[in-house]
Amino acid sequence: MSDIQPTVASGKPPAWKVWVKTARPFTLTATVSPVLVGTTFAAYQGTFHFWIFLTTFFSCLFLQIGTNFFNEYFDYLYGLDHAGSLGASTVIFRNEMTAGQVLGGAIGCFVIAIILGVVLIFLVGPVVILFGVGGMLIAYFYSAKPFKFASRGLGDVMVYLAMGFLVTWGSYFVQIHEWSWQAFAASVPIGFLETAILNMNNVRDYQDDKAVNKKTLPVRFGLKFGQRYHAALLFGSYVAILLFVLVGLLPPLSLLVLITFPLAWVNVRAVLTATERKAFMIGIKRTALLLFQFGLVFSLAFVLAIFVMPHA
Repeated sequence: MSDIQPTVASGKPPAWKVWVKTARPFTLTATVSPVLVGTTFAAYQGTFHFWIFLTTFFSCLFLQIGTNFFNEYFDYLYGLDHAGSLGASTVIFRNEMTAGQVLGGAIGCFVIAIILGVVLIFLVGPVVILFGVGGMLIAYFYSAKPFKFASRGLGDVMVYLAMGFLVTWGSYFVQIHEWSWQAFAASVPIGFLETAILNMNNVRDYQDDKAVNKKTLPVRFGLKFGQRYHAALLFGSYVAILLFVLVGLLPPLSLLVLITFPLAWVNVRAVLTATERKAFMIGIKRTALLLFQFGLVFSLAFVLAIFVMPHA
């Protein structure tokens, strides 16, 4: 027995790698892009506070990581995942982390996000409480009872509202402190791409979710629907940019995002013709990367617009 134990122990990944895996780092572009877009649009309109940007970014980042931990924990608790689930990190099933550790990680991330939120309250004002409470409620009840938004087919709406609208427009608001239809317009294409990541996740997990009656949109309307919905979300983000530039809500330089369209085209073509789950797994990472590249170019367009065509 004594010479078996070291072999088992050596087969386990380092603890820090397990924590990082459970945080799902490739999905964190879902925070990076909207914060960058909202902040640079505020800069385009003449206002940029570095410390507010930094505090907002890390508060949103820890909120998303905490959401990922909660999702892992509640899917395990409610029996929605199993050891072979592709959608889960399966760290609990593999005994790489205990359920208590995953829950503790989620709570710890939320605590950090709250502390940073308190800092924002002092920097910006009490209105930040509304953003923070709204974001945390959506994040927690995305997986948890009694609402379990993800299991009721409402995950797409919640992700669009939280990661698309709330984070993009919220990052703008904490800089300028006023409503802006232009900032709202900037949030729309980002929201579409955020939702596309979730939908790609749901398409990949179609068989598993159907088996446990998790009513995601692909489970409700079929796998083909999920594939076509993915195409609509990706192409819709570019259509939204075009329309908002035409009506004057976004500066013409926003059209720079079109340089990322070939990546979206390859992504959509691969998803529409896919027949194996492995292709959908690749699709998730490609969509997350597209969101990052789209958001980066969109933000760069606002920065360039500051010098090329200053906001009136």
